[in-house]
Amino acid sequence: MTNIYIFKKKDLYYGFEMDGHADFSEENDILCASLSILSINTPNAIEKICALDSKNVDLEVGDGYLRMMIDIDNLDDYKIRDVQTIIRTFEVGIISLKKEYNKYIEIYYKEV
Repeated sequence: MTNIYIFKKKDLYYGFEMDGHADFSEENDILCASLSILSINTPNAIEKICALDSKNVDLEVGDGYLRMMIDIDNLDDYKIRDVQTIIRTFEVGIISLKKEYNKYIEIYYKEV
């Protein structure tokens, strides 16, 4: 089971945490691969597109674990808009996967 926590304050997305292996299949786990791509692509896209300094991004990666938090409060409006678009794109992807693989994914929202 993969648990995904999306961190928000009001209407702003601050980051997410993904923990656990999907365990959909013993071989060629397409769900685990899909979740990994979404979770890894999100901070990579934020780094490349938003050109954020490492002091604005808190990233922790481990086996079956990824946590990313963005210091939104210290960004200009353009970077905030871009970060929001990228994190919401991640959210769309995981919601789509949950619809298909419901018993392997849980999505939670946490106020920060």
